[in-house]
Amino acid sequence: MDTQETVAFLAGSPERLRLLSLLRESPGSPRDVADSLDVSHRSAQRNLSEFADRGWVQKCDGNYALTPSGELVTRTHANYVETLETIERFDAFFRHLPAETRLPDPTWLHDATLVVASPDQPQAPVSEYVNRLRSRETDTIRMLAPVLSRLYHDVHAELVFDGIETELVMPADTLETARSLNPLEFGLVTRAIDIYRYDGSARIGVTLGDGWALAGAYDEDGQLRALVDCDRPAFVEWAEGIYRRYREAARPVR
Repeated sequence: MDTQETVAFLAGSPERLRLLSLLRESPGSPRDVADSLDVSHRSAQRNLSEFADRGWVQKCDGNYALTPSGELVTRTHANYVETLETIERFDAFFRHLPAETRLPDPTWLHDATLVVASPDQPQAPVSEYVNRLRSRETDTIRMLAPVLSRLYHDVHAELVFDGIETELVMPADTLETARSLNPLEFGLVTRAIDIYRYDGSARIGVTLGDGWALAGAYDEDGQLRALVDCDRPAFVEWAEGIYRRYREAARPVR
């Protein structure tokens, strides 16, 4: 049996992964398996026989148990299915990331929080961003912000007033818009936080705290389409890498 045939066999029925996962917990007879999975005895027996032919299970005293190969196959296939489910769940985030952005490994996102804009709640990711910032603890904030938003401004102003050191990277055209709309306020903001001008556009936003990261994907109109909140170290490192890339190409605003 070749690899492609094995892949096709496992993908042919979700019942096979359920059965393997059940045997991973404890050995069982065909009747035990059929009852636990609510499938026919014939179906359970057929799959167990096929697993035995492939060397994934062995029979002892009427019960089937996973072999070491069966354990590895079960673990690998379960991780594969879980990763595909994660990619599907986070599609709105992945879909709106800029083409040049290095994609995060989907396995980092298994337990992450995702909020997506919808026709009924177009501002849901923005509201979630504000709520998360107000609930997270940190001594510093580093932020790449593609767009202007009064909601962003207000929550970050609160953090600055609370003594949170803040560093902001923003595209040049966005900064010039902010300066022209309210020169006095812009001047006050530049005294309160460190602002850096990036001579280019951005369709991804990241906010980094102490051991956590928020990442937002924007559409071509500058609307936040999806927000991911994750404190897994690998994801935080990924977000830091994006921030550094823009920060190192930016210039301080005086």
